[in-house]
Amino acid sequence: MVRILPRDVLRGRPTVATTDVDDAHEKIASLFCSHDLVPQTRGTSVDMKLRSLHRGDVGIEYLDYGAEVRIDPQGLESFHLIQIPLTGHARMEVGSSTVDSNPRMATVPPVDRPFSMVWDRGTPHLIVYVRRLALATVAEQVYGEAAGKAMDLGYSMNLATEPGRAFLRSVVELHDDMIRPAQVTAPAFVQRLLVDTMMSRLLMAMDEAAGTATDRNQESESRLIRAFRELLERHATEELSVPDIAECLGVSVRTLQTALRAECGASPSELLRRARLDRARELLLAADPREQTIISIAERCGFSHQGRFSALYLDAFGELPSESLRR
Repeated sequence: MVRILPRDVLRGRPTVATTDVDDAHEKIASLFCSHDLVPQTRGTSVDMKLRSLHRGDVGIEYLDYGAEVRIDPQGLESFHLIQIPLTGHARMEVGSSTVDSNPRMATVPPVDRPFSMVWDRGTPHLIVYVRRLALATVAEQVYGEAAGKAMDLGYSMNLATEPGRAFLRSVVELHDDMIRPAQVTAPAFVQRLLVDTMMSRLLMAMDEAAGTATDRNQESESRLIRAFRELLERHATEELSVPDIAECLGVSVRTLQTALRAECGASPSELLRRARLDRARELLLAADPREQTIISIAERCGFSHQGRFSALYLDAFGELPSESLRR
């Protein structure tokens, strides 16, 4: 999968920074839409960093709040956003549906209804902005009479699938052209081709996601996912296997696997590992390196092999455990 480092997103573009919550709210509201922005730790400010660049119907943003925050927009209406965590973890809730996002799973907020998000601290996002009318035009070219159905995007995009990887590559190509100096930028027809390719791959990636989802028992599966997540919150760092989890939830391993793949785009073991990594990150960021070691924290979170733990941690968060411990 294409790896994107936070420092590379819109490199060279001005960075808007603020530690004031109201100022951060105002800047993001002017860029996207009205919303509520609330730090999740009482008395906590933010450390927001924003870079933004738009060209016609599309845009690319780098946004990091520098703190755990809850965001409650009222609906996007005229544009779509594809929100890709570059490291860390975020969660989006739309009605009874929940999407857990990470560098392999993007969120795609709805345009026609309220939703809420929680971004963990240490979760900078690359955000792709696409004007809805422009995407509808491309959908008509690609899908013809089925364009209306293609525009019903859903709420998540699995970037680890081939269509997801193709979309991400097209975003990188568009990004790299957009940040070039004006004197070496691509001709207008090439710019248009890059934009249309990105939007076509967006539609195909979302179409693939819709094709693998199932509507059957959607409501009960949503309850199952919530119960699974609650169980992980309480017991992820304990000796826990996927059959143990399924038994606790009163379902078969296959039912659990199917529900998680449909709604979260990941297997039970992947989500269990992710929960353990998230907990390890919390402990590392809060630890005093003079009193605690990476080995002790890894073992507390269910990782017995430090080399394997370091590799998984680097892949999930874009930095080594030792870098998090030294913060």
